Amino acid sequence: MAEVAQGALVLGLPFLRVGGESALRFDVPTLRLHLFGTALWMDEFFLVLAGTLFLALLFLWATLAFGRLWCGWSCPQTLLSDLTAPLDRWRRQGGLRAAAAVLGLATVSALAGANLVWYFVSPYQFGRELAAGTLGPVAAGSWAVLGGVVFLDLVFLRARFCATACPYARLQGALFDRHTLVVAYDRRREADCVDCGACVRVCPTGIDIRRGLQMECIACGDCIDACQPIMRKLGRAPDLVAWFWGEPGAPRRLSRPGVLALGGAAAAALLLTAAAGAGRSALDLAASPASQYAPRLSPDGRAVNAYTVALENRGRRPLLVRLALEAPGGEARVRPAEVPLAPGEHRRLTVLAEARLGPGTVSAELRAEAERARASRQVPFVVPEAR
Repeated sequence: MAEVAQGALVLGLPFLRVGGESALRFDVPTLRLHLFGTALWMDEFFLVLAGTLFLALLFLWATLAFGRLWCGWSCPQTLLSDLTAPLDRWRRQGGLRAAAAVLGLATVSALAGANLVWYFVSPYQFGRELAAGTLGPVAAGSWAVLGGVVFLDLVFLRARFCATACPYARLQGALFDRHTLVVAYDRRREADCVDCGACVRVCPTGIDIRRGLQMECIACGDCIDACQPIMRKLGRAPDLVAWFWGEPGAPRRLSRPGVLALGGAAAAALLLTAAAGAGRSALDLAASPASQYAPRLSPDGRAVNAYTVALENRGRRPLLVRLALEAPGGEARVRPAEVPLAPGEHRRLTVLAEARLGPGTVSAELRAEAERARASRQVPFVVPEAR
């Protein structure tokens, strides 16, 4: 049931909408990441990097403490293999069942490939364009390639991918220590083993857990489920093959230096991500002197400067942006003083600033303020010599 729930979550997440947008989707045309009601623009991807750092450190911490639970219980490869296991058994039987199984695997692969595309193209848009026959070549090609790769994986590789090609399996030797949670065979009770081979037959990667910890073990626990009923039937303790904290009989030690260090690093990365997110503004401002409008003096003696200003509303509500320019010696008069911005709107305009200052060039601050949003940029303000 847990794997069915995980599959439903992965399939259903692209359909979930928060604030009118997908809960999780990277929109390629606009280069925006929609993340549960927040839209992150390309120049804000430092937030994504900080979040990725946190997830990486959390993953390393979980691996050091709890072994390959990800591989056995949450990895998409394992999830797809387990959910399609009945179809794989049919395929091996031949005949009409094999044909039906291949058709079923092709259907699952097409759905999995489309699901991956939905994290970049809205599934609602994908469905409309597919029904109308107007699905673009990039989306259609990506769907075909991804679906084909998943189909070949489910037919020819399955758990063998975990045992041969997965880079994470190669890393486990460096990540584990003497107290990591693993599936193991208790050699102290070797006399209780009746050599029935049940643990080997059910292993998706085909290993013999009695030979000790092996790179191919994905910690799925199938060997435990196969061994326990036999031990109970024989009237013996059921944990001949079981979960152990390192070597069978070793005590659990979660407060190890490595676990504490990685946990602290993950917590620091989470705080960094939260701090960066809290300081994020829904308003973005870029400004530079307008090249087509040279600084000049007005008839009443005020210096007039022009700036090319780009304003962007990165929120989901309309903003009324108030512009102001603060220069040493006083605040300048700005036209236009207010600029309305619709949600997601990017507007480029020319802003005129007038101030009564002495001749020369000073550094001024151009401010843009709206409800709970603010941005500012330093700009030069030039006062030409009077003629």
